[in-house]
Amino acid sequence: MSTSLADLGHYLKEHADQSLQDLTDQVYDESAAYRSNQGKEGIYQTFRTSLLMISDALISGSTENIISRLSNVGADRAHEGYLIEDVLLGIRLLRELIWDQLERCMVVKGDMPIVEVRLLERMLHLLSRTMMVGYSQTFQQTIQAVEKQAAEIEAQRYTIREIGTPILPLYPGVIALPLVGAIDSYRATQVLERLLEEISAKQADIVIIDITGVPVVDTGVANYLLQTARAAQLIGAQVVLVGIGAEIAQTLVQLGVNLSQLKVHATLQDGIRYALQQLGFEIRAIS
Repeated sequence: MSTSLADLGHYLKEHADQSLQDLTDQVYDESAAYRSNQGKEGIYQTFRTSLLMISDALISGSTENIISRLSNVGADRAHEGYLIEDVLLGIRLLRELIWDQLERCMVVKGDMPIVEVRLLERMLHLLSRTMMVGYSQTFQQTIQAVEKQAAEIEAQRYTIREIGTPILPLYPGVIALPLVGAIDSYRATQVLERLLEEISAKQADIVIIDITGVPVVDTGVANYLLQTARAAQLIGAQVVLVGIGAEIAQTLVQLGVNLSQLKVHATLQDGIRYALQQLGFEIRAIS
């Protein structure tokens, strides 16, 4: 008498409960993903279902149902954020369980012919590969989706940067930067980078920074303005600051901020008039 694949299938259904419990405990202890997503009961039911389907495949000689299930399971694991180590752990432990059960079954039924052993190994290899392909394909699709989303976010960030930092060419050699809203360190860095790019691109001699729309000018904002002026001067441009209201002026005085490095004018019109004068032009009424 010898053990057949069908005998092994029946034996798994009848005797694998304790081994499944041991497998569950090991997966629970070693895999944070299984532990957090399924818990012990979920892990047990997941592997019990897979083992029963493998048993049916061994009894019937058909792997059609189990192939379809494992492909979907692999895809589900990728969607749920399981690492490949988690998936390989489950595959390895389930394979070990089946081989252990085969040894016990052969004690009762007799040795399994080598041809049947090879068929079993091919079947287990096919099932493992099916699950890994389902996982890998879905994981790759997830990575591509994340990369696409990251690219879209970066494009949106660039658009926001362009809209949030409008740099206006007023006249050859003169550009204006109207600032609106609060200025933090991140935005200050972005604005400075874009401004320097535009100064170089447009060969600007004078940059008018209008802070009429900036609600609060504190020491941090003042330092940013001074850094901007120094950076602009290094590439050959002069910074003219306009839009300082009475309240902001009082704040700057109280803070002891020294803006002597900047040319300051009250309004944008005054700043434009000054810039044109520096270039040898003037604004006057047509007679």
